[in-house]
Amino acid sequence: MKKLFSLVFVALLAMSAWADTSVTFDFTAQGYSGGQQVHELTVGDVTVTFDKGTNTNNPPAYYTGGNAVRLYPGNTMTVSAATNIKKIDFTFGANDNTNNILCDVGSYNKAGKQWTIGSSDPSTAVVFSVDGTSGHRRIQTLVVTIEEANPVTELVAPVFEPNGGTFTGSLAVTLSCATQNADIFWFYGTEEDQGMHNHYYGPIYLTETSTLTAYSVKGNEMSEYVTVTFTKVEQTVEAPVFTPASCVFDDRLDVTLTCATPNATIYYSLDNELWSQYEGAIPVTDNLTIWAKAKVGDAESEVVSATYTKSTNITVITFDPMVDMGSGADHGRHAFTVSKYPVTLSTGDGMISESGSYRFYARNDSSGLVISSIAPILKIEFFGQFGYAAKHLSLAEGISGTWTTAGDDGVWEGYAHEVAFELDMQVRFNKIIVTVEGIYEQEFPIGDINHDGFTNITDVTMLNNMLLNDSTDIPVDADLNHDGVYNITDLTMLINLVLTQ
Repeated sequence: MKKLFSLVFVALLAMSAWADTSVTFDFTAQGYSGGQQVHELTVGDVTVTFDKGTNTNNPPAYYTGGNAVRLYPGNTMTVSAATNIKKIDFTFGANDNTNNILCDVGSYNKAGKQWTIGSSDPSTAVVFSVDGTSGHRRIQTLVVTIEEANPVTELVAPVFEPNGGTFTGSLAVTLSCATQNADIFWFYGTEEDQGMHNHYYGPIYLTETSTLTAYSVKGNEMSEYVTVTFTKVEQTVEAPVFTPASCVFDDRLDVTLTCATPNATIYYSLDNELWSQYEGAIPVTDNLTIWAKAKVGDAESEVVSATYTKSTNITVITFDPMVDMGSGADHGRHAFTVSKYPVTLSTGDGMISESGSYRFYARNDSSGLVISSIAPILKIEFFGQFGYAAKHLSLAEGISGTWTTAGDDGVWEGYAHEVAFELDMQVRFNKIIVTVEGIYEQEFPIGDINHDGFTNITDVTMLNNMLLNDSTDIPVDADLNHDGVYNITDLTMLINLVLTQ
C-alpha cells in the first residue's frame, strides 16, 4: 500500500530527460573547522582531490573567512570522474583574490568563472593550480557536469555512497541510479516505518545515527526499496606531540606540534585558559609551559603539556681542532678521543687534519661520532666544511632530541648525557661547540694529576702508583674517560695523551 502511495506521489512530478549529469560540491556544508586541511571529497561519480603540490608552507585548507577552501600558488586541485568532464562552474568566497587559475587541459574563463573543454579533446580529469607567488583563491562551490555513462534503460534501484556503516562528526550521503532518465526518492526509516518522501537533488547530510531508504522511478515504474543504516560513533582524537619534549635549554627553542589523527586541528595555550590555533613553530626564549590539544569537529583530545626551562647555569665548551687534539694529535686516521671537562668527543674512525679540522669517516665497523658529558648536554653546534657538511650526520637509533641542518652546519638540541651520530659519508668540522647544564671550570690541564700546570710523565707515574695502592684520594682530573671510575683505561688514555703532545 505504501509503495502504491509512493508511486502515485511520484507520478505527480514532471520528469525531464538529460544527456549529462551535474554534481555539486558545496565546501561550506562539509562541517570543516577553520584552518582544517582539506584532502579529498567524492560526490557521486566525481572526486575532488586537493594537494599541497610545490607549496610546502601552505597546503589547501578550509577557512571561515570567505567560507571556502583556499588554494595557494603551487597547490593543486584535481577533478576526476568516471566519464568525460564537460564543464566546471566555480563559485568563490568573499574577498577572493585575483590570481589566475591554471589548468592542464581545457580552458578556464576568468570572467565566466567556468572551465570547459572541446568535444574533440575529452578528458576524465583536470588539474587546476593557482598562478603567482603570493595570494590564494577561495573556492566555495564547484558544479561539475559530466557525460552520462552508457545508458541503462531498464529500471534499477539507486545506490548509496557510502553504503551504510559508521561515521564520526557529520557525513554527506549521495545517491545515484544507473538507469537513464530515472528520478531518485528517499525517506528516513524503513519500508515498514516511512518518513516523508523526498526528491533527491544532492547530498543528504547526517549528524546522528540514521536509517535511510531510497528507490528510483521512471515513468510508471518503481524500483525496489534500498535501505541502509549509518551509525554515528564517537570520534577519537590523538593528543598532540611536542618536539622537542620537555627539556632544559640554554638560549632559544622552536617547539613544534604534530597530531597523528588525520584532519585534526591543533590548539595551544600558554596558561591553559586562552587557546590559539597552532600554525607554526612556537619560539621559546624563557621558562615556559605549553599546553596543547587537538580537535576534529566536536571531538577533542586530552590536554597535554610540556615544560621548557632556561638554564641560567651553563658552560659552553669549544672544541678547536688546531688546539684540542686529544689522542688524535698524530693526525693519522684511527679512533681518537678529545676531552675537555666535562665533555668527551670520540669516534671509531677519524683523524684531526693538519689543515685544522675534525674528520669522521663512515664505515661499517665505525662507532660513528659520540659526544658524552658528565653534565647534561643541552646543545651541540657543528661548523662544517663545504662538501663534507653536517647533513651527512643523523641521530643514531634511540637518541632523543632534535637535529637540524642549514648549509654546512648542524645543531642538536635536547637533554642527554650522550648523543651518538651515524654517518653516510665523511664529514669535516672546523669547530664543535657543546653547551652543558651547570658551571664547570677546569683549573688544570687534562691529565694534570699533580696539579702543577703540566701534563707529563710525572702525572703518569703518580696515577699508576695511586691505582696500584688502591688510593681513595684520586683527583677528579684522573677520570679521563668520564665514566665515574678510575682504572687502567684512564691510565692508558693518560699515557697516550702524554705521548701525543
